[in-house]
Amino acid sequence: MIKLRKILLFKSIYIALFIFSLIYLVIYINIDFTSKFNGNERRITGEVKDIKYQGNKMTLTLKSKEKLIATYYFDTKTELNKTKKELSLGDTLILEGELAKPTSSKNFYSFSYPAYLKYRKIFYTMKVSNFYIKFKNSNILNNIRNSVRNHISNNKVGSYIKIFFLGDNTSFNTTLEDNFRNLGISHLFALSGTQISFIIAVLNIICKKSFSVKNMLLIFSILLLYYLIIDACAAIDRALIFSLVFSINKAFNLEIKPLFLILLSLSILILINPYYIYDVGFQYSTIISCTLILCMQNKKSKGKIIDLLEVSWVSFLVSLPISLYNFSYINPLSIIYNLFYVPFINIIIFPLSIVCFFIPHLSFILEFFINIFESSVTILSNIDIGYITLARFNIIYYLLYYVFIFSYLFLKAKKRLFLLLILLMVIIHYYYPKLLPKDALYMIDVGQGDSFLITSNNKTMLIDTGGVMNYYQEEWMQYEKTSSGKYLVTFLNQLGITKLDYLILTHGDYDHAGEALTIMSEIKVENVFFNGNELNSLEKEIWNNSSHHYKLEEGDSFTLGNFNFLVISNTYKDENDSSLVLYSTVFDKSILFMGDASIKSEEYILDNYDISDITILKVGHHGSRTSSSEKFINKVNPTYALISAGLNNKFNHPHKEVVETLINNGSTIYNTVVNGMVMFDFTSNKIKIYT
Repeated sequence: MIKLRKILLFKSIYIALFIFSLIYLVIYINIDFTSKFNGNERRITGEVKDIKYQGNKMTLTLKSKEKLIATYYFDTKTELNKTKKELSLGDTLILEGELAKPTSSKNFYSFSYPAYLKYRKIFYTMKVSNFYIKFKNSNILNNIRNSVRNHISNNKVGSYIKIFFLGDNTSFNTTLEDNFRNLGISHLFALSGTQISFIIAVLNIICKKSFSVKNMLLIFSILLLYYLIIDACAAIDRALIFSLVFSINKAFNLEIKPLFLILLSLSILILINPYYIYDVGFQYSTIISCTLILCMQNKKSKGKIIDLLEVSWVSFLVSLPISLYNFSYINPLSIIYNLFYVPFINIIIFPLSIVCFFIPHLSFILEFFINIFESSVTILSNIDIGYITLARFNIIYYLLYYVFIFSYLFLKAKKRLFLLLILLMVIIHYYYPKLLPKDALYMIDVGQGDSFLITSNNKTMLIDTGGVMNYYQEEWMQYEKTSSGKYLVTFLNQLGITKLDYLILTHGDYDHAGEALTIMSEIKVENVFFNGNELNSLEKEIWNNSSHHYKLEEGDSFTLGNFNFLVISNTYKDENDSSLVLYSTVFDKSILFMGDASIKSEEYILDNYDISDITILKVGHHGSRTSSSEKFINKVNPTYALISAGLNNKFNHPHKEVVETLINNGSTIYNTVVNGMVMFDFTSNKIKIYT
C-alpha cells in the first residue's frame, strides 16, 4: 500500500495520462464513423432503451444494429393510452417505416441535430407507420426503471421530480427553461455535482460520516444503482467519476493533490466518450466544478454569505465564455440571483422532490414552493435588466477570455490588471460589431417560408419571419413544436442584434408572418409594416401587439442605412397577388424582393416600372410556377436568384420550370434547401457571398 501511494504521488503519471487522453480525443473526433444500416430498411427489430411521450407523439430510442431514434404519431387517444400501459423499457419491438438521415436548420451558428446525434453514434431517424411488441422485457433492472417512471405523476410536481430524480426534462415547460437561462440559473436543473454531492452527504450521514472502505463500497453501490435507473448524461457521468476519484483518495488517505485528481478524472471521462466535450452541460459542470475545487482548496471560511457570493462570482466568471459562445448573452445579475436560488433549489426543491418521490402525499408542500419559485423567476425574467447581448466571435477570442480569467483567479499578482483585461474584452466584444457595421443581406433558412435580414450602419430590418400554420388538434394531441422564431431570435442575438428598426410582413400567410409575435416578444421592434390588404386574424394580433404599425402602399419609400427601398406592388383581393414587392438599391447594386407575388403582380410591375439587370432577385412564392414567368425573368435579368423553400415540402417548391427559366437566363441560384443560409456582404461596394 505504501509503494502504491508513492507511485500514485508521481505527478508525471497524471500529466502523461492526460496528454494521452487528449491525443486519443483528437484522433477519435476526426474518425468518420459510418452507419451499420444501409438506409433502405423498412422493417427493423430492436430493444427499447428510452420512451418519451409528448401529446400524440412518441419518441423511442431503440438499440438495434446501432442506436436509432424513432417517432410515431397516434391517431386516437385509446391507442396512446393502450401503448402507455403495454409498452415498457426493455421490450423488443418490430418497427415498420422509413429511415431518414437527420436534418436541421442550415443557418450560421445554429444547433446541428445531425451532429448532436452523431455524438451519440446515431446516424438515422425513423418515421414509424406501425409497430409490434415482439418480446416483453424480462430484465430486472429495466423492471425497476419502468416502476420508477410509472410511479411519477404527469403534473407540475412530477416534472420537477423527473428532472431532478431522473434527469428527464421532456415534460418541463420550455418557457420556464428560457426564463432560467435568462437569469443564469439553468445549470441548477441538470443532474450535476451538486445533486450527487447531496446524495453522498445523505449516505455519509447514514454511515455516520465514516470513510471506511466498507462504507465507501456501500455508497458507490447505491450510486451505481441510481445511475443505472436515471437518464444518464455527460454531466452526471462527470459528477460520478469526480466523486469516485476524490472519495477513493480520501478513503485511502492517498494525499493526491486536487489538480492531479482533476486530470485523472478528465482523462477517464475523455477515454469513456470523447464526444462529451461537445456537450454544453458537460462544459458548464466541468469548468465550474474544477475551478471551484482549485480555488476553494485550503481557503478559510469568511461566513456563509461571503462564501456563497464568492462561489457565485467564480462560477459566473468561468462559465462566461461558454455562455457567450453558445447563447450570445450574459446576465451579470445571475451572481446575485444564485445567492438565493442555489440554496432554494438545493435545500428545498431538490430534497423535497426526492422525498415526494417516495411519499407522494407530500406533493402539495413541494407544489407550494414550486409556485413561489416559478412566480419569482417569471417576474425577474420579464424585467429587462442586466442582459448583455454579445455577437458570436471566433473561438480563439473565447479561449483568450479563459487566459485572463484563469490568470485573475490563480495568479496572486496583478489581479486587478487581469480583471480590467476581462472587462476590456467584454467592452470590445460589445462594441466591435457596432464600430465596423456591415451592409449585408441574409437569406435565413426557416424551412418552407421566407425570412430576410438586412443590416446597414447599425440599422436592422427583417422582411418576413417564416412560420408554420398550427392546425387545430384535440388537447391530448398537442405538444410543443420547434419554433423557427426561437432560432431566428438566437441568430439575431449571435449577430449582436437586440433591436429591429423595421419588421416588414409582405403578407399575412403563416409561412411569412407566423413567427412575428415570437420575435416581438424577444426582440424590440420599432416599426411593423404591412401590405395594403385587409388584415387577417394573425395580422390583427401582430398589429395590436405593436406600438408603431403602418400599411405600405405603392410608391412609399424609406431607407435603412445605405439601402433605399421603394414599394412597387399594387393591391388586389388575393393575398399573394397583393404581397409587398420591394425594389431596393445599395450603392450601385439592386435587389428585388417579390414575397409571394404572382404572375399577375409581375405583369403589373413590367407595365409600370422599367426594372432590368438587377443584381439579386428574391424569387416569388418560393419558386412556384405561379410566379417567375419567363417574360418577367428575362426582363429583370437577375445575376443572383434566391429561393427560400423547405426540404421535401409538400408543394414541391421550387418548381422545375422556374429553375430551368433561371438557369437559361444565366442566373446563379441559391436555394435554402441546397445552400442553407446565404449572406451577401455589400460592404465597401463589393459583393462577398457566404453560404
